[in-house]
Amino acid sequence: MKKYMIFVVSILFLAGCGFNKQETTKNIFLIPEGFEGSIFTFYNMPDEPALKKEDGYTVIPVKEKTLKELENTEISQYGVYLTSTKDMIYGVVNDKYYYVDKNGNRKEINDQCISLGSNGAFNGKNGEDIKYSVIQVTSSSCGPSFKENGRNDFNAQVNHVGKYYYQQLGMKK
Repeated sequence: MKKYMIFVVSILFLAGCGFNKQETTKNIFLIPEGFEGSIFTFYNMPDEPALKKEDGYTVIPVKEKTLKELENTEISQYGVYLTSTKDMIYGVVNDKYYYVDKNGNRKEINDQCISLGSNGAFNGKNGEDIKYSVIQVTSSSCGPSFKENGRNDFNAQVNHVGKYYYQQLGMKK
């Protein structure tokens, strides 16, 4: 009887472990070679392409843009990708980050060179719920401090770029 109880408890424990599986984000960010700054991904954008999959990961091909308001500053260049995919995947961050050269060759970016930013949402012009996520990437300021806090100039960039997209995409009051 004792062996039977141990067997039953073991089976229940193992079954319970399967139900507690945590979700992971599983994104691949393809970032233009040499880029440093903030990267925004906007979701639920009508008329934009859906995100594609690669080996179970969602691929985010970042495009480099210039914010006119920040021209002639160190933070005028930012990264962005707009997708019709309805929402991001939430959970334990298990993302991969690559610099991509003009020939499509990838070079993995050290995780000390990535700072996870915020997620948010706002109502779009047609009432749609636009969600976004922000990260920062550097090649010149890598380390625990950058990973934890980003850079002050990039944080200022996030504010300017976020305001720009809110004004462009958000519902007018």
